[in-house]
Amino acid sequence: MPARHLRPRPSTLRFAVAAVGCCAVAIGAEVDPRTAVTPALAPHVPEAVSRPEGWPRATGVAGVDTDKHVLSSIRRTPGAAVTAAAAEEDDVDDGVVQAAHAEPDAAEAVPLETAMVVARVGPEVVLESDLLTPKALEWLASVSSGLERDQIRQLRLQICRQVIDQHVETLLVYVDALREIPEDKLPDIRKNVDKAFDEQMLPNLMKEAKAANSIEYEKSLRAKGQSLDRMRKMFFERGLAQEWLRKNVDSDDEIPHADMIAWYQNHLADYDYPAKARFEALTVKTGLKRSRRDAWDMLASMGNEVLAGRPFAEVARTKSEGPTAAAGGAFDWTTKGSLASKQLDEAVFSLPEGQLSAIIEEEQSLHVVRVVERKEAGRTPFVEAQVEIRARLTAERHEQALQDYLAKLRARTPVWTVFDSQPGQSETTASRPAGGAAQR
Repeated sequence: MPARHLRPRPSTLRFAVAAVGCCAVAIGAEVDPRTAVTPALAPHVPEAVSRPEGWPRATGVAGVDTDKHVLSSIRRTPGAAVTAAAAEEDDVDDGVVQAAHAEPDAAEAVPLETAMVVARVGPEVVLESDLLTPKALEWLASVSSGLERDQIRQLRLQICRQVIDQHVETLLVYVDALREIPEDKLPDIRKNVDKAFDEQMLPNLMKEAKAANSIEYEKSLRAKGQSLDRMRKMFFERGLAQEWLRKNVDSDDEIPHADMIAWYQNHLADYDYPAKARFEALTVKTGLKRSRRDAWDMLASMGNEVLAGRPFAEVARTKSEGPTAAAGGAFDWTTKGSLASKQLDEAVFSLPEGQLSAIIEEEQSLHVVRVVERKEAGRTPFVEAQVEIRARLTAERHEQALQDYLAKLRARTPVWTVFDSQPGQSETTASRPAGGAAQR
């Protein structure tokens, strides 16, 4: 039956040709419909080639033209014949390199655990890799040598548990910011924050990781289940959340003077202080090798040198056997009742300043002390305490405003973490309203 010639519908045909081994790929070439293949013409199928064009053709075993077959190896010497002996014996150097499957480097393998969802905050999903920062992973690598896989897994989860509360609070604020900021403004904000990350943070991170460039640093991050894009995203979330907090948690109002006085009156005990003194000491120890009489004479001689005008510190450094002899026998501020020796404590807080004491006897040592400076017990006046009181009240008000704001966010933002049903669950998730788990 004669072949029927059909006029092809005028249309644009697109095709893709791939040449095996040569890696020559043409995609999207335009074809004229008038020159398209018709049923009357036999199609031409190109031969599969295992070598680049121009290499010499080789004849294999039994004269088979090997160019018509895709080889599973690469010849060390292109054009050399493949012998029968070489095909049977693997240990013969026949010029053929057997193809092999190369397993990925274990150091570059990304652990599947890093993709595990550990929390949801509104529409935001928190992965394990979000919580395991490069520094946390470095610490984990330093302590996990010799541990079983399950033990390492528990350490990873322990790190996540420790930081999950802070991360969830950051995302609560971040999600609230996204509710209010116009969507068309976000790209510019993100661009500026990413620029700050690349210019300020990235150089320090690469320096800490001893990476020569960002490509090398990216490779090291991916080996740990992290990436630069993810770090930029987290930097953006934290930065936006901090700015949004400053806007919504306003605690910069001036603290009224009356409030500070009321605080002072209600916390007078916090501003009481005991007597304290700075003093110097000369010490001689007694024992089997030295009689008490000899120790007494040695200490009396040292005291006479000081009375004669020799500097106390010089005498202490050369002759004293006390714990601070190297520092000239000096003791820093000491509060009343804090010294182990009751005799020393009584002398230090009763002697006039600058006067040498008589020899103070203990069971195993003798001392002579001199008070350098002493402050009697008393109470810090309000005038001196008001700066500290203002700072304390400001911090308390800021913390209260922050907790009120976060409580409002929790009331309207569902939160779920993997630790919710486990003992010792986080405060953030435990305090959220009932029915707040996000199912997505």
